[in-house]
Amino acid sequence: MPDDTMVETYKTASGLMKAYRVGGAPTALLVEGTETREFGTYVVSEYADESLISDQLASEFGIVVEGPAKGLWKPKGE
Repeated sequence: MPDDTMVETYKTASGLMKAYRVGGAPTALLVEGTETREFGTYVVSEYADESLISDQLASEFGIVVEGPAKGLWKPKGE
């Protein structure tokens, strides 16, 4: 692990979960025809097998959620 990585434990409905706080890992949203700037993200779950986007990151990227149960979203303004 990089020197600036910390392991944290979070209490969830499923029990305790380890998460890795990585200092400023670069993240960008790639959507055809749309460019976004990169943002630093920090927490990675040990159980996540797909990208998880927090409400804060969704706001930074301008993501509008249309159907959360079906994973439907779009960039703001489209």
